[in-house]
Amino acid sequence: MNETQLDALLQALGNQAAVQTALGQSIERLALSNEQLVAYLKSREPDPDAPPYLDGSKPA
Repeated sequence: MNETQLDALLQALGNQAAVQTALGQSIERLALSNEQLVAYLKSREPDPDAPPYLDGSKPA
């Protein structure tokens, strides 16, 4: 392997490391966004312990 090939290999490895770092950060942001979405959806669910309405029916 000559010096030019070695330089190209090192540059490719550097690029790969940068892409993997960016991918890892994107996955972390996606996981956080999913957690926030689950928390929001859970906050929209009716309280199962809520008292019945005046007509005796339960919240939907």
